[in-house]
Amino acid sequence: MRTPFTRAAAVLILALVGAGTARADDPPFVGTWSLDPAHCGAGQESENAPLVVTKERYDQHESHCSFKSVEERDGDWKIASECTVEGSAMPYDFLLTVSGDTLTFTDSGGPRDFLRCK
Repeated sequence: MRTPFTRAAAVLILALVGAGTARADDPPFVGTWSLDPAHCGAGQESENAPLVVTKERYDQHESHCSFKSVEERDGDWKIASECTVEGSAMPYDFLLTVSGDTLTFTDSGGPRDFLRCK
């Protein structure tokens, strides 16, 4: 017999399992990343918001990018994207490299190391 608590717990578990979890067939760059782990819980309205990366896009604060192409080569992912930053559209190319729980994000400004949010 299911109690209201059991049903609520089941719904919560299903929601957590389906919410932003990386699947085994996803590239290792999929996930939530932050320059500072203390900011992992920040909302996207915050300037310190974590970087949220899927197979097709990434979002961070006022930057929203859709991937046009993703090329994997020797553990690096070269990505060409179209981004909207503070309302302005622009092309943006960058390279992602994952080593353990570190995502190195390299663009024309140089590399930055993000840590996987847990």
